[in-house]
Amino acid sequence: MLDKGTTFIRAGHVWFNISEPTATNRKVLCVNLTCLDDECPDDECTISPVEYSWVKEGYLTTVAFSRAKVWDADNILACLKNGTLSQPGHGNIPANTISKVVKIALSSKELSDNLKDLLR
Repeated sequence: MLDKGTTFIRAGHVWFNISEPTATNRKVLCVNLTCLDDECPDDECTISPVEYSWVKEGYLTTVAFSRAKVWDADNILACLKNGTLSQPGHGNIPANTISKVVKIALSSKELSDNLKDLLR
């Protein structure tokens, strides 16, 4: 099972699952962490080093809801198992941080209602 908070590296970014796999099609909603700079539209959910140890002190990090993707949970697990995807050395996102991210995601201007439905 692909638990909420499961992390993986894709295209140089830490991505993580923020939804339960749906019973019918095993789809999950994943978001990534990125640098919060002047060009980033995702300023709704910043993450500190206390919330996830991968984040560096003094490095403004945010959840990129604008880049959210729906992926097949079983495919992510298979890719983690066969090495196509790797996990960061800092482990998965803690449950309390996932709760914060999901709460903010449900009101995010960057997520469509269809994507928010995966969180309900």
